[in-house]
Amino acid sequence: MALEGVVLAKPRGFCAGVERAIEVVERALVIYDKPVYVRKEIVHNRHVVAALRDQGAIFVEELAEVPAGATVIFSAHGVAPSVWEEAQHKNLRIIDATCPLVTKVHLEVLRYAKKDYTIVLIGHEDHDEVIGTMGEAADHMRLITTVEDANRLEVPDPQKVVCLTQTTLSVDDTAVVIEALRAKFPELVLPGKEDICYATHFVSRP
Repeated sequence: MALEGVVLAKPRGFCAGVERAIEVVERALVIYDKPVYVRKEIVHNRHVVAALRDQGAIFVEELAEVPAGATVIFSAHGVAPSVWEEAQHKNLRIIDATCPLVTKVHLEVLRYAKKDYTIVLIGHEDHDEVIGTMGEAADHMRLITTVEDANRLEVPDPQKVVCLTQTTLSVDDTAVVIEALRAKFPELVLPGKEDICYATHFVSRP
């Protein structure tokens, strides 16, 4: 029996930031002596990771696994300043494949931390991107995930609160949390441009 009302979407590739990161690894494998180390999976896709591993990439969880003086690539998810410092201390050749949108969020964290804002980051605690972003200014940051988290949140100065988001979250899920924050903190600041990656947006078509 034929199914009615079912629309098949065309297969979608990776977002531009991830495609850029994959290309960075591929080029590094051609330019530099192997092995080339990659901190964390360059993208959460086992097929891509396996293909890059076959080309000579070595994926590690932490820089402790990378020999001094080797080449290391930071994944699209970004890293905290402490990771940069560790890499420099080990005299590693650093190639930064962080997604530009993630870098934008990191810069916003630094900007608002200097103004002594409480920076509310909507995201998931165990996600590599969130770990890196929180590392930029941990003393100024609060991580929340749900509306309930927003309702329980207490800050030193309710007049100085800014909201940032993990770039890969669902737009709809983030919207309800932001509305809860706005209700609690009427002076809530949102960046001029959205942080959420365009590739996570769902666009309905007639």
